[in-house]
Amino acid sequence: MSHAGEVKMQPLGFELKALDVFVTTAKSGNMTATASQLNMSQSAVSQILANLETNLGVKLLDRSVRPIELTVAGRYFYDQSVHLLEQAYKTQHEVTKGSFDSLHLVRIAMVDSLAATVGQPLIEVIKKHTENWTMMTGYSHLHQQGLLSRSIDIIISDDVLEKQDNLRRCQILKEPFVLVIPRQFHERFPDLCTSLPAMSKHLDMVRYSEQSLIGQSIETYLHQQGLDAPDRMQLDNTYAVLSAVAQGLGWALTTPLCLMQGELFRQQITCLPLPEKDTFFRYLTLIARRNELGNLPETLANDSCKILRQHYLTKIRQDHPWLDGKIRIGRYSTV
Repeated sequence: MSHAGEVKMQPLGFELKALDVFVTTAKSGNMTATASQLNMSQSAVSQILANLETNLGVKLLDRSVRPIELTVAGRYFYDQSVHLLEQAYKTQHEVTKGSFDSLHLVRIAMVDSLAATVGQPLIEVIKKHTENWTMMTGYSHLHQQGLLSRSIDIIISDDVLEKQDNLRRCQILKEPFVLVIPRQFHERFPDLCTSLPAMSKHLDMVRYSEQSLIGQSIETYLHQQGLDAPDRMQLDNTYAVLSAVAQGLGWALTTPLCLMQGELFRQQITCLPLPEKDTFFRYLTLIARRNELGNLPETLANDSCKILRQHYLTKIRQDHPWLDGKIRIGRYSTV
């Protein structure tokens, strides 16, 4: 069943064998030569070419001249056929050779905080294992849809997709949410910052977009705490959230990894632990379809953890030593 708005794909009007016959005939200009070269009868060659033209609904060959010539449509189809056959033979060679150490294309999507913080060294790791690659950021739920529809191969997400089978999951990062407030407000009213309800009476909350998974997680936490902060500001990304806090527009909840995106605002904001007794965590997991990418998911996960220790954890320990021991890189318990 097709869904509304979905483009219905028409069946192909050709097979690789027909392309081979067509290209050989175009090169030789003679069906007899084609039959001899491909070890076929001339009648079989003629029938394949006739069926090809019928299926495509266009004349490809001018049989009225000798040697046989291509029509305008035939010339276009010839160029495309040569390309398709080259790719088919290359694919056959790679598959039969049985060496898949280097993948042809890997498409990876990750949360923007990870891409912004350690994206460059992660890309260097991917380059070592693939001939070609793409990387994107954006909303986690779109990444999940892409993974399940096969338009994305690997995601690093704050949702483990626990209801989906046949997925490989590698734990990357467990980090606590933190409170971010304008430095000026903290200096003037330090006592108010020990209680979210008390602080919210004097300062608005800067929210992540409700479309983002991090925004949804924060709203769940606020509901559990019984805090109903007015919904005045919803911003699409961490940079915008931290910029708003730095301008004194309100307070926000974020994570240490996200906080690294706001280095520009370091002098205008203060980062504090959440005043509540129960700590609120964010989990990042690398997820891929099972058995398709060899050892690349595990390799990428291990290298991601090394990069996070070098580029992220060291920086956080320097800037916010009170977070030491609260961040876990690699395997962790979600309980």
